[in-house]
Amino acid sequence: MPAMALILGIASAIPFAAATAGALFGHSPALRLYGYVALISYGACVLSFLGAVHAGAALRETPVPAARLATAAAAPLLAWLALALGEGNGLLLMAAGFLAVLAYDIVATRRGWLPAWYPRLRWPLTGVTLVCLLAVRQLGPV
Repeated sequence: MPAMALILGIASAIPFAAATAGALFGHSPALRLYGYVALISYGACVLSFLGAVHAGAALRETPVPAARLATAAAAPLLAWLALALGEGNGLLLMAAGFLAVLAYDIVATRRGWLPAWYPRLRWPLTGVTLVCLLAVRQLGPV
């Protein structure tokens, strides 16, 4: 695994943890709500980014595999829908989206579309993300 991928992956978990802490332990209802908004909006950005990873991998091929591009486009659509739903259902849908992308990461790696190290990076990061999303859904201000 490239060192920079690991460093950036770990760094990407920090906003999830910080937003979750704000949503769960903020000193006022406004701060807890701000933490929730920060969590779901950052989650939507990251979920969209993960779809873009797959789109980028597909675009490197000739001819471009349309089905893989369409699959990659599902991630930002799920992220947008999670934002639109908001509150508990939005967080749950976003968690399902992260699990779905992880499953697709594993399939893509087995088919040689992504590097072999990629799922080893994604497993723990998805775990942190799921804990954050589901903790706020269960215990947070919404």
